[in-house]
Amino acid sequence: MIRRIAGLSLLAATALVTPAAADLFQWTDADGVRHYTSDLATIPEAYREAARDIGSPRMRETPAAEPRREVESGLMRFRSGAPVVAPVLINGVALRLMVDTGADRTVISPTAAARTGLAVDTGRAVRIVGVAGSAMASEMPVAQMEVAGARVGPLRLIVLDTPSESLDGLLGRDVLDYFTLTVDSSAGRATLTPR
Repeated sequence: MIRRIAGLSLLAATALVTPAAADLFQWTDADGVRHYTSDLATIPEAYREAARDIGSPRMRETPAAEPRREVESGLMRFRSGAPVVAPVLINGVALRLMVDTGADRTVISPTAAARTGLAVDTGRAVRIVGVAGSAMASEMPVAQMEVAGARVGPLRLIVLDTPSESLDGLLGRDVLDYFTLTVDSSAGRATLTPR
């Protein structure tokens, strides 16, 4: 499933704050564009009954001090065959993004976007195309993201459903180009160093 995320974002086409504890609803319009909102009343009545409640975005069970230390160090540990996962902060909220050097753009899930306080229902609709096909997604402005002790931004992130509950999305070249990525497979560690 992680490959599906990476495949869709490989050739990706070219902020208001909402409460992070609000319920999040997903609905699809007649053109097949998937929308997200925390306010059921904003869904057009023709689509309201088919809207899916995808729950309340929840904070991960991670000690508050740990993500910041990992973000500031730039060190990422991984096991053989497992993806390299970068801890990042958006609006002070810790996210786990898979490092994907083949992805043009950084992708986060709607739930992760809502946890950071981004208004998931205000993004610009974009079509992304990859090796696994195409899909409609939202493009959302983000003032800055903290990665490896550096602040990167402003950015325009892609908000798209991600099939993994353990990851919040993927870190693409739009962010990785600000860093030197060093991978030591035998030691099971990777490092992001700001350029």
